[in-house]
Amino acid sequence: MILKKEIIKQLSKELLLPFTGIEQDWDIEMANSKRIDEFIKFYKESHLCDDKKVAVMSLILSSYDDLLNENNLEIDDRWNEIKSILESERIIFIDLIDYWSLSNEVEENLFRITPLMRNIK
Repeated sequence: MILKKEIIKQLSKELLLPFTGIEQDWDIEMANSKRIDEFIKFYKESHLCDDKKVAVMSLILSSYDDLLNENNLEIDDRWNEIKSILESERIIFIDLIDYWSLSNEVEENLFRITPLMRNIK
Protein backbone atom coordinates (compact mmCIF):
# COMPACT_ATOMS: atom_id res chain seq x y z
CA MET A 1 0.00 0.00 0.00
CA ILE A 2 1.33 3.41 -0.96
CA LEU A 3 0.93 6.28 1.47
CA LYS A 4 0.80 9.81 0.06
CA LYS A 5 3.99 11.78 0.59
CA GLU A 6 2.18 14.97 1.65
CA ILE A 7 0.20 13.03 4.27
CA ILE A 8 3.39 11.43 5.56
CA LYS A 9 5.09 14.83 5.85
CA GLN A 10 2.17 16.31 7.77
CA LEU A 11 1.84 13.37 10.15
CA SER A 12 5.59 13.19 10.74
CA LYS A 13 5.54 16.82 11.82
CA GLU A 14 2.44 16.42 14.01
CA LEU A 15 3.79 13.26 15.67
CA LEU A 16 7.39 14.52 15.88
CA LEU A 17 8.72 11.55 13.92
CA PRO A 18 12.32 11.47 12.64
CA PHE A 19 11.17 11.68 9.02
CA THR A 20 13.87 12.57 6.48
CA GLY A 21 11.92 12.20 3.25
CA ILE A 22 13.87 9.24 1.91
CA GLU A 23 11.94 6.49 3.72
CA GLN A 24 10.53 3.80 1.46
CA ASP A 25 8.35 2.16 4.11
CA TRP A 26 7.43 5.10 6.33
CA ASP A 27 5.12 3.15 8.61
CA ILE A 28 7.71 0.45 9.25
CA GLU A 29 10.67 2.82 9.57
CA MET A 30 8.80 5.21 11.89
CA ALA A 31 7.22 2.44 13.99
CA ASN A 32 7.88 2.75 17.70
CA SER A 33 6.50 0.17 20.10
CA LYS A 34 6.92 2.59 23.01
CA ARG A 35 4.58 5.13 21.39
CA ILE A 36 1.61 2.89 20.54
CA ASP A 37 -0.63 4.49 23.18
CA GLU A 38 0.29 7.94 21.89
CA PHE A 39 -0.45 6.94 18.29
CA ILE A 40 -3.83 5.47 19.27
CA LYS A 41 -4.72 8.59 21.24
CA PHE A 42 -3.71 10.78 18.29
CA TYR A 43 -5.89 8.68 15.98
CA LYS A 44 -8.91 8.91 18.28
CA GLU A 45 -8.61 12.58 19.21
CA SER A 46 -7.70 14.07 15.84
CA HIS A 47 -10.11 14.84 13.04
CA LEU A 48 -8.37 12.86 10.31
CA CYS A 49 -9.25 12.42 6.66
CA ASP A 50 -9.30 8.83 5.40
CA ASP A 51 -5.76 9.04 4.00
CA LYS A 52 -4.43 10.17 7.38
CA LYS A 53 -6.44 7.48 9.17
CA VAL A 54 -4.84 4.83 6.97
CA ALA A 55 -1.35 6.25 7.50
CA VAL A 56 -1.74 6.47 11.29
CA MET A 57 -3.24 2.99 11.47
CA SER A 58 -0.31 1.71 9.38
CA LEU A 59 2.01 3.22 11.96
CA ILE A 60 -0.01 1.72 14.83
CA LEU A 61 0.00 -1.76 13.29
CA SER A 62 3.73 -1.67 12.51
CA SER A 63 4.45 -0.47 16.04
CA TYR A 64 2.21 -3.15 17.53
CA ASP A 65 3.89 -5.87 15.48
CA ASP A 66 7.24 -4.59 16.77
CA LEU A 67 5.91 -4.74 20.34
CA LEU A 68 4.82 -8.35 19.90
CA ASN A 69 8.22 -9.29 18.46
CA GLU A 70 10.28 -7.37 21.01
CA ASN A 71 8.45 -8.93 23.96
CA ASN A 72 7.75 -12.37 22.48
CA LEU A 73 4.01 -11.83 22.92
CA GLU A 74 0.98 -13.21 21.09
CA ILE A 75 -1.26 -10.30 22.18
CA ASP A 76 -1.40 -7.51 24.76
CA ASP A 77 -4.13 -5.35 26.27
CA ARG A 78 -4.05 -2.72 23.49
CA TRP A 79 -5.19 -5.16 20.82
CA ASN A 80 -8.91 -4.82 21.62
CA GLU A 81 -8.71 -1.07 21.12
CA ILE A 82 -6.86 -1.44 17.80
CA LYS A 83 -9.24 -4.17 16.65
CA SER A 84 -12.24 -2.01 17.52
CA ILE A 85 -10.94 0.83 15.35
CA LEU A 86 -10.19 -1.53 12.46
CA GLU A 87 -13.63 -3.13 12.63
CA SER A 88 -15.50 0.15 12.99
CA GLU A 89 -13.95 1.55 9.80
CA ARG A 90 -13.14 -1.68 8.01
CA ILE A 91 -13.94 -0.25 4.59
CA ILE A 92 -11.05 2.24 4.71
CA PHE A 93 -8.66 -0.28 6.27
CA ILE A 94 -9.38 -3.25 3.99
CA ASP A 95 -6.00 -3.00 2.22
CA LEU A 96 -4.16 -2.83 5.55
CA ILE A 97 -6.12 -5.78 6.89
CA ASP A 98 -5.34 -7.79 3.76
CA TYR A 99 -1.65 -6.84 3.87
CA TRP A 100 -1.11 -7.87 7.49
CA SER A 101 -3.35 -10.98 7.19
CA LEU A 102 -1.10 -12.64 4.59
CA SER A 103 -3.96 -14.91 3.59
CA ASN A 104 -1.93 -17.10 1.22
CA GLU A 105 1.20 -17.47 3.34
CA VAL A 106 2.37 -20.44 5.37
CA GLU A 107 2.86 -20.10 9.11
CA GLU A 108 6.65 -19.69 8.87
CA ASN A 109 6.24 -16.51 6.78
CA LEU A 110 3.73 -14.65 8.95
CA PHE A 111 4.10 -11.40 10.83
CA ARG A 112 3.61 -11.74 14.57
CA ILE A 113 0.39 -9.71 14.23
CA THR A 114 -0.99 -11.84 11.36
CA PRO A 115 -3.10 -14.26 13.45
CA LEU A 116 -4.80 -11.27 15.10
CA MET A 117 -5.41 -9.54 11.78
CA ARG A 118 -6.95 -12.67 10.31
CA ASN A 119 -9.69 -12.44 12.97
CA ILE A 120 -10.82 -8.93 12.02
CA LYS A 121 -14.49 -9.04 11.05
